[in-house]
Amino acid sequence: MDHLIIGTAGHVDHGKTVLISALTGVDTDRLQEEKQRGISIDLGFAPFRLPSGRLAGVVDVPGHERFIHNMLAGASGLDLVMLVVDATEGVMPQTREHLDILQLLGISNGIVVITKIDLVEEEWRELVEDEIKDELKGSFLENAPIQAVSAISGQGIEELKAIIDRMTGDLEPRNASGPLRLPVDRAFVISGFGTVVTGTLVQGTIRVGQIVDVVPPGLEARVRNVQVHDQDVEEAQAGSRVALNLSGVGKGEIMRGSVVSTPGYYKETNLLDAWVKLLPGSPRSLKNLDPVHFFLGTVRTVANLLLLDRDQVKPGENVLVQCRLEKPLVAERGDPFVIRSYSPMTTIGGGLVLDPYPARHRRFRQDVIKHLMELKQDPAQGGDAAFVKSKLEALIAADPARLMKETRLGQERTNAILEDMLAQGQVTKIGAAYMLSSTLRKLEELLLSELKLFHDKYTLSPGISKARLRGFLPRDFGQQEYDAFLIRLEQENKISVKNDLVSLFNFSPVPSATEQNIIDNLATLYLKGGLQPPSSKEALDKARAEVSRKDEYYHYLQSNAILVKVSDDLYFHRTAYDKALELLRNHFKDQKALTLAQFRDLAGTSRKYAQALLEHFDQQKLTRRVEDHRVALRLK
Repeated sequence: MDHLIIGTAGHVDHGKTVLISALTGVDTDRLQEEKQRGISIDLGFAPFRLPSGRLAGVVDVPGHERFIHNMLAGASGLDLVMLVVDATEGVMPQTREHLDILQLLGISNGIVVITKIDLVEEEWRELVEDEIKDELKGSFLENAPIQAVSAISGQGIEELKAIIDRMTGDLEPRNASGPLRLPVDRAFVISGFGTVVTGTLVQGTIRVGQIVDVVPPGLEARVRNVQVHDQDVEEAQAGSRVALNLSGVGKGEIMRGSVVSTPGYYKETNLLDAWVKLLPGSPRSLKNLDPVHFFLGTVRTVANLLLLDRDQVKPGENVLVQCRLEKPLVAERGDPFVIRSYSPMTTIGGGLVLDPYPARHRRFRQDVIKHLMELKQDPAQGGDAAFVKSKLEALIAADPARLMKETRLGQERTNAILEDMLAQGQVTKIGAAYMLSSTLRKLEELLLSELKLFHDKYTLSPGISKARLRGFLPRDFGQQEYDAFLIRLEQENKISVKNDLVSLFNFSPVPSATEQNIIDNLATLYLKGGLQPPSSKEALDKARAEVSRKDEYYHYLQSNAILVKVSDDLYFHRTAYDKALELLRNHFKDQKALTLAQFRDLAGTSRKYAQALLEHFDQQKLTRRVEDHRVALRLK
């Protein structure tokens, strides 16, 4: 692993900062107040060249209880932690709280470092070591190596470096090809340079010149410069401690808790579906909608926890919750977080984000609880598949690229899940998109039901327009997916599609006796009208037909080749239309041009109808207008 982050943890004044100085040669206390008080207040950082030659970043966290929020901002994203215990004092309250926090954050690699051994006898050191081992039973550090050191004399320092080098040699590398994600732990302005942010690059790669999003507040910026451990680089990969000089953002627009990311991938959320566990040592139970201090990545806010399946959660228990956040933040599925009691503040538990962009839930909904239990599963055991399923359910239909953007699982993982779900019949492919098979069946039932209702109401209409039919389906159902959906239903002989009209398969309008009488009367009126037909209003009135059913009657007459529509609200009987066409053909047998006046006289009609017919013939590419006359195109 070429890029890694090592952190410290432990009680105040147990020698974390001095230990880092002995390992790296860097004093991480940068603030004047830290120098004066002799304790770390905010996060400190240092480069650490390992014996193997690899370069690690070291994060020094404050140990004082008052600055636990700063410790939490630095503890997220560590690859390895050094739990530091003073040989003169042994395990102290912040030792225990930091250990709890590390476990809640899911950190799994660590070393125990006993400091200040030059100040105690060997026998006392052994007693402290035994105390530490008892305290660590059942934790991720139970079998961790323990190294005793003196940062002043240098005793044990080289041995500690070797242990760190060995333990970090086989760590799984972070995802450098995924979407960029850099939680900001510091943001400041340097005169002449502009805005600078620092943080641990937890995913992706950052390059000079790259355009990035900063969320919150939701700004776009350009990376002017990238530094890793104070050295200018062209790019930095996941696992690196980086500083970015950003253009396009002003003073005060970025703060700790913002996330620098690939444009379009991450957005703010005020809701999180999550799994929460209260520590066994929590001083009290949590009741529904109790407020807690909420820490995720480098952000700190207040959350009200909606308990989804009970009224309270007791110490040592876990529960499914919806976190309703006071301040929006950026989160990812699987992100760990820590909660502290509202007042007085103490660490009481933590958990994992199951869905960073959920719908707002009501309590005691069994379908919601079942879904979140599926999301809680290990990714390899179906948790990721359940997540993809939930996104497909919300999106209606999506192609793999859209799903990758929504789930951020990566192309290979997303495609593998889709192929597996396809093989099991859980999803169906519609064009280039995927849909849940259950959603497809619901939409199919809805569409066929609406078609039947349409046929029952409009008995003469050959079908409903595609656009009108689409209006019955969810808005999120895209046009390309809709077109592919209709093709699928047509191939399955469930619908018929003719031009722009959709009907149930093999549907044919069958007029009632009353309707047939009206149809015959309309046909007769247009037949008698010849090349001077009545208006639709006049015809409907004489045929005693309801004006509200005009479209039905005229669609029927057109689809049965009785009437021909020439322009808006102008129809000719097929016999009259064919006569006009024959007149046109006969004229062009020995003439090269035809004027409007000539055609009016040939047809024995008025200028209004002659002009409408000629413009219709132009549209049909039978004739073409040239100045004040027509020439023949496809009349032979």
